[in-house]
Amino acid sequence: MTTPPGVRRPVTAREVAARAGCSTATVSLVVNGKADGRVTAAKQEQVWAAVRELDYRVHTAASRLATGNPGNVVFVSPDPTNPFFSLLLEGLLEGLDDRLSLSLVAPRGGDDYDSPTVRRAQSGDAAALVLASPGDDVVRDLRTGRPVILIDAGVRLDGASSIDVDVAEAGRLLANHLVDLGHRRVAYVGVDRDKRTLRRRREHLSAQLRQRGAQLVAPDLAVARMTMDAAHRAALASLDRWIQAGVTAVVCADDLLAFGVLRAARDRGISVPAELSIAGFNDMPYAGMVSPSLTSVDLRARDLGRGTAALLTELFDDGRVTSTVISPGLKVRESTGPVR
Repeated sequence: MTTPPGVRRPVTAREVAARAGCSTATVSLVVNGKADGRVTAAKQEQVWAAVRELDYRVHTAASRLATGNPGNVVFVSPDPTNPFFSLLLEGLLEGLDDRLSLSLVAPRGGDDYDSPTVRRAQSGDAAALVLASPGDDVVRDLRTGRPVILIDAGVRLDGASSIDVDVAEAGRLLANHLVDLGHRRVAYVGVDRDKRTLRRRREHLSAQLRQRGAQLVAPDLAVARMTMDAAHRAALASLDRWIQAGVTAVVCADDLLAFGVLRAARDRGISVPAELSIAGFNDMPYAGMVSPSLTSVDLRARDLGRGTAALLTELFDDGRVTSTVISPGLKVRESTGPVR
């Protein structure tokens, strides 16, 4: 069949294979996420390089059966067992238009997704793509050939709608709370990840602390994974350094990390908040159930989900691309108190 003038002919798997120097079977294994243990890492990277260069999209009968519903929205999420993303998804489903269905794409390993995960999500005929807390590399590589909504990305992208929490306000709320309690030297626990939303939490907290005559004590503690166990191990090795540096409060980029720090303080016999105050971001459902209960910035996960549903309705009803910012809150609990 001849391609009509002005219409771009779809790139075939055979062309990708020729560019990557492999078989079409290898291309199929890679783009469908079945290459581990069957295709070398070097060859997988060559295939993905060819996919990016040629802007290849998978269009098979199988993918149409899986995602061919014109009202299907693909939601790409980091670890969906993380309560923040579970609540976000709950809010999205609550507000989702009845005309739309939802498919979930999550990382097959680890607690975050990458650009190849997004390309797999784009390979079908989804009506829209929703990316929750994408990393900077994902945003850089993203092609907006279809409607896209970015959640908690901390950046705006031409042609894409976005919804974010006011992270500057989040930093102000938490910094003012700690300074009002007398804290002047604060340690920070983050995660070693290239994400603008995580960087901005720290940056705004630090700026507001400085404005109030306090400071983050260098260096930050950066863990490899967003887990309680990772934060627990790292905090156990850092508590002595913090105490010697005059630290009286610890802020964690996520409640999961804060729970690990709370456990480390308990293991070391450090009283919270009498000797050390601890706070986090996200206000997870069980932040009020641990002992001591955790002070945390509420990043409005359910509201982010409901707002995303509203943006989807706007996109499908009138094609409107919108950027929205919602306000955070601060839940003050037992884990923060006055400096002795």
